[in-house]
Amino acid sequence: MKKTLFLYGVFLFLILQSCNSGIKSVYRDDFRSADEAEKEKILKEVKASKSNMSILFLTQIYKGEKIIIAQNGKTIYTEYPITNLNTRIADYLSFNNQQDVVIKDGNFQKKEIIIPAKKSSQYKYIYLMKKVNKGKFQFIITYSNTLRPLK
Repeated sequence: MKKTLFLYGVFLFLILQSCNSGIKSVYRDDFRSADEAEKEKILKEVKASKSNMSILFLTQIYKGEKIIIAQNGKTIYTEYPITNLNTRIADYLSFNNQQDVVIKDGNFQKKEIIIPAKKSSQYKYIYLMKKVNKGKFQFIITYSNTLRPLK
């Protein structure tokens, strides 16, 4: 009986591990950094200079679908961002990194992405990118303490 339960547990674990949620997390600081003047300008623009604030960047493959971002049950962003092909940035905003952030990709994928406070509080810059892989969309969250140049 114990052996059967153990095998059942292993089988269930393998099935759950193979499921693809469509969300991938990456941790990087090894790309080209913006200069200090640009960093200060962005931090001041979105009021993210304090340590409890992080900046969320919506990056690639945003084509005007409705994006809703909520925190603590309150909507902090509702827009239809479009990725700028030169900068590869669709939009950006600051948020309190001491609370979870819920991002809803309303019109296009009906996906909900959660950025937990446990992770966001460790990073100043969080990049959310969409990627098309074999006809399916995948979200890639990159946590970083390096600001990519926006120019």
